[in-house]
Amino acid sequence: MSTIRLLLVFVLSILSLSAFAQNSDEVFMRWKLKPGQILAYKTSMTPIDTANQKALDFGKFFKSMGADSSNTNQAQKVLKQLSAAFQQTDLVTHLTEKRKGIVDIEIISKPKDQKLANQNADEKKMAEMQELLLKMNSGVVLRGAVYETGGIESFYNKNDQKNIIAMLFELPGKNIKQGDSWSIDTHLLYADQNFKCDSSFKRNKVTAIKIENKNGEHLVTLKYDIAEYIDGDFNVPMSNGPVKTTMYMSFQALAVFSVEKGKWISYEGIISDNRTGIMSAQNKMKYSLVEE
Repeated sequence: MSTIRLLLVFVLSILSLSAFAQNSDEVFMRWKLKPGQILAYKTSMTPIDTANQKALDFGKFFKSMGADSSNTNQAQKVLKQLSAAFQQTDLVTHLTEKRKGIVDIEIISKPKDQKLANQNADEKKMAEMQELLLKMNSGVVLRGAVYETGGIESFYNKNDQKNIIAMLFELPGKNIKQGDSWSIDTHLLYADQNFKCDSSFKRNKVTAIKIENKNGEHLVTLKYDIAEYIDGDFNVPMSNGPVKTTMYMSFQALAVFSVEKGKWISYEGIISDNRTGIMSAQNKMKYSLVEE
């Protein structure tokens, strides 16, 4: 074996051993808050790729109930305008530890200041309704809790709220090393007795894709890969028959957690919602946490 080949083998061996040593680090992620501390994150839940989005459309549902086209269009218009109203808010999340070992979570909504252009009577009425709804929904819009080790303490939260808590604040609750995977407590899709399912699948996987030691600080990069799909017939009582319906929701995210500091260093994700049939929609929303 030539001298150059020997050197290459030596260098590659050293690099492999170094990588193995780093990748074999085992860590335990937990929230770390001091008494009286408020850990605040600017929280974004904002629509993206708006040019290709389709707002939630109940057209087929209204028609199946016998509503005429004018009433259907008017109802759909109101729903879109009200949906737009809820996007005109800023969110901030506060984490505190008022009970030992339990991290309280509050997501607070603050309406954005807006100057309204000249409006006709119908637009003015809708604007007043939007303003009233924003006032009703300002303040704390989500309140829950996780244990400092990451499990959800507020089991009583509504499903949609518990999904947000799980996606943003749930931790594995065990020792992990690079490459380990686990699931989180999310349930994105749901249907009642009026839906007859033909096919479905669910994927729920969070993976520690990288654990690195930077000057004594262990940074864990997590990759979220969550998806749910159902396909079948939706039967509306006293309607004109079943409507073929498909629903697919997914959540993809990358986040970096500091083990020593006990908090997110960065968090960005995208949730997608695609539906056809009794309700149609094509939406993407960005979730992010930025420490204030």
